Amino acid sequence: MRIFLISDIHGALDRVEKVGDRIASADLVVLAGDLTLKGGRAEAEALLDMVASRNGNIVAVHGNMDREEVNELLDERGYGLHGRGRIVDGVGFFGIGGSNPTPIRTRSEYSEGRIADLLSRGYDSVRDAETKVLVSHAPPKGLCDRTFFFIRAGSTALRDFLKAHGDVRLCLSGHIHEASGTCFEGGVCVVNAGALKSGRYAEIELGENITVQSGRLR
Repeated sequence: MRIFLISDIHGALDRVEKVGDRIASADLVVLAGDLTLKGGRAEAEALLDMVASRNGNIVAVHGNMDREEVNELLDERGYGLHGRGRIVDGVGFFGIGGSNPTPIRTRSEYSEGRIADLLSRGYDSVRDAETKVLVSHAPPKGLCDRTFFFIRAGSTALRDFLKAHGDVRLCLSGHIHEASGTCFEGGVCVVNAGALKSGRYAEIELGENITVQSGRLR
């Protein structure tokens, strides 16, 4: 499966347009949150329409800068993974949107306890899938989550969940713009796409092995 991963778009539709060919050639497009700049439904609708015009195979979570109405829109369109799961070509995708608490109290934040509950709910819905992929706006604590101030800002609940569920092969995230890249911990590959608003994205080949190619628009 060829996955095209983008996150932290923040309403930059011109950037989406520039990766249109890559979106079209993927087997699945994963949107890992912060779709909007101002947080609202109309802005998210414009983005989703643009992506879907090139590739209708989409799974997504909302980000901490997106309002709850964006999460509701994703569910209405059948893309949403927040506390949910979906089987795509035999692969079980489940997810968590928003983020763990931040110092600036953004629009969609959840306690670590709530994150743990939502992860368990989503996992249960894809438990029987041989291959499982977790889509989270926030990365796990300690993996692809270092800020400019050298603070590890990822979710402890997500980190602990991955440690307890060794059958999750891949964790796709964003949120910490400056922490784009790939990390391996045990049997899981963690990918932070970085911010598409700044031109960053990731392409993943998911098969017997996992390969990740990080990219940046010029």
